[in-house]
Amino acid sequence: MLLRTILLSCTALALQTAWSGQAMAQANTDAEQATAEGPEEIVILGRGETRQVQTLTKADIDVAPPATSPIKVLAKLPSVNFQSGDPLGINEYSTSISVRSFGQTQLGYTLDGLPLGDMSYANFNGLHISRATISENIGAVELAQGAGALDTASSSNLGGTIKFSTVDPTLEPGVLAEAGYGSENTYRLFARLDSGDLGNAARGYLSGARLDQPHWKGKGKTTSWQANAKLILPLGPDTTVTAYGAYSDLATDDYMDMSKALIERYGWKWDYLRYDWQTAVDLAKAYQANPAGDCTTNVYPNGIRCVDDAYFDGTTLRRDYLGYVRLDSQLADNVKIRIQPYIHRNRGEGTWWYPYSGTPGGAPLFVRSSGYRIQREGTTASMTLNIANHDIEFGGWYEHNRFMYRRFKYGIDADGGNWDHRQWPKQSDRFDRYYDYRYTVNTYQGFLQDTWQVTDALKVTGGFKAQDVGVTNDIRYTTISQAAGKITAKDLFLPQIGANYMIDPKFELFAGYAENMSAFGSGPFGTTQAAFDANKDDLKPESSRTVEGGVRVHLPRFEGLLSAYHVTFKNRLAGFSPCSLIETCTSITSNVGSVHTNGVEVAGTYRPLRYVSLFGSYSFTHAKYADDTLNGAGEVVLATDDNYVTGVPKHIANSEIAYDNGLIFGRINGSYQSKRYYTYLNDGSLKGRFLTDLTLGFRTPSSGPLGGLEIQGNVTNLFDKKYIATGGSTNSDAAGTYQGLMIGAPRQVFVTVRKRF
Repeated sequence: MLLRTILLSCTALALQTAWSGQAMAQANTDAEQATAEGPEEIVILGRGETRQVQTLTKADIDVAPPATSPIKVLAKLPSVNFQSGDPLGINEYSTSISVRSFGQTQLGYTLDGLPLGDMSYANFNGLHISRATISENIGAVELAQGAGALDTASSSNLGGTIKFSTVDPTLEPGVLAEAGYGSENTYRLFARLDSGDLGNAARGYLSGARLDQPHWKGKGKTTSWQANAKLILPLGPDTTVTAYGAYSDLATDDYMDMSKALIERYGWKWDYLRYDWQTAVDLAKAYQANPAGDCTTNVYPNGIRCVDDAYFDGTTLRRDYLGYVRLDSQLADNVKIRIQPYIHRNRGEGTWWYPYSGTPGGAPLFVRSSGYRIQREGTTASMTLNIANHDIEFGGWYEHNRFMYRRFKYGIDADGGNWDHRQWPKQSDRFDRYYDYRYTVNTYQGFLQDTWQVTDALKVTGGFKAQDVGVTNDIRYTTISQAAGKITAKDLFLPQIGANYMIDPKFELFAGYAENMSAFGSGPFGTTQAAFDANKDDLKPESSRTVEGGVRVHLPRFEGLLSAYHVTFKNRLAGFSPCSLIETCTSITSNVGSVHTNGVEVAGTYRPLRYVSLFGSYSFTHAKYADDTLNGAGEVVLATDDNYVTGVPKHIANSEIAYDNGLIFGRINGSYQSKRYYTYLNDGSLKGRFLTDLTLGFRTPSSGPLGGLEIQGNVTNLFDKKYIATGGSTNSDAAGTYQGLMIGAPRQVFVTVRKRF
């Protein structure tokens, strides 16, 4: 039986507090009780693991500004390339993450073991972590840069995996309340109520959050309501049931796609025309009267040169319900099981105001909306047997996913009065459609692995996983070439082996090898029926082979690692389309070659003084295409052979100084990334940049009426650096007109007040 948990309300408390003289007098006493080792451990470097893996603790997540996406905090780790046009990293349209040379949709993501899909924008098999849980409820984030564990429930993890885990309810009753305020009049409210021990260690919590974040440029904003609940119910000394539920309602005005030419013409703060309806109307009318005069003879309002330079609006709307129930049981001294059914329901819309033709009988624009629906349910399960020096684990994952994707036209009244900002489209406004598809995705995955403690010093792991993912497309309506049918990605033997050797407690060596496959999405269906039928049996799923190894060092004041790796990425898929980014037409998906990536990763934490820690990381990534891009006739479409992979900086470095004596805390972080290309021909690149973030705060002593009070200040992009953050990929952009770039947020300041009761 699956659990369906829907939470429709959340609470929020705001605090106004003052520092008392009595609390100041107590400060020295509390300082003496703080740990002599300094700040709480921030990054755990994977002691004993046979793979390259690090874990960020809750201490690292909590010092970020309120509502910050958990994937943003990963940016300090080796080989992580995080970009966003939003200071909190929650604007999904402008946010991306890559690890080594693999992009966001080529990684795997889970929350408490529940699969989150490929975390893409308009995700067809999951959702973004910022919607799956409230950031304050994240307990830890684990990154495996090269190969995730075999039991990871993901069909997209060609590269690494990111595992998020939520905090457990506490045995003591209490309330955590938080209020934040910052730049652009951003405010955030959060509260969590812990029940405490309800008997036999049963316990739970309810939590809610509200965000209102006006954008740093233009007139848009992001608003969201979220609620989470978690329950832990022991059924006996060896059996526990855990239940989790989440609700999210997100509405975002998107930042406008930019080009280098747009930045040069209009500056760094150019954005959608929101709230300037008359300019949008005049622009559309002028274009439609003379399309051939665009960018040349047409005279547009407010000095606008081209119709694509200034759209009226574009929004992202998402509503999600998510839940799981997990049973953990120790059946015998050497046998334990885990069974976790889950369910996810999603509704989403991506709206955009179309200026090239108008609404019949209405405005010279209409709203083009791409609608999404996800109905998925599944189960993960595993059993672990301890036999002598072996831990043998086997299990599987099944998911049934029904995914709807359609694009409709919605009418706009002459005065635009029937559309509010961030409004869900109304069926009554629909007047035409582009297409309407229904996908069914069935995912089967099994795994078997053995962890063998050969000696006290040597541990060896080995195993494999099997994947079978079938995608079926049912066409309800279409005006473009689109194929119906089924395509399957299947590989029943994807091996993974590794070893860890402890030279002594201070030094360990590790090495591993892994093969992975990524299942097909909707891309292969974006062609004619004849082309799909002719090519589907020859189209291969993307695959990767990763070899990595390194050394970890564990000294009294220093924890460090040094690793190296090689990745072969095969059967790369690419879609060829004759249209611009915003038009609707047919593309063709083909295997276009391989990528070879070599790299080195270094990270370490040093504690030179009591209360002080220094963290640093560096990664070198050499990622190149190994083939020219060919069409179906074997002709060279793009001369990509030996070109650098788009979106991958060769050098990434991070440094951080942290201080925390239990009462006063602070951090300053510096992040450097070198140049990266955004064109396959390497004729368009984005400059390197160095960004700095600052955190300062203090806590009151635990005793007294103000005990548990915390005030924290955050400054992102401290030195107000102007830079291009997220960049898409295109064939060539020698003229700088590719409109697929996002501007990074300027300096932003946030203040947060927390109180525990």
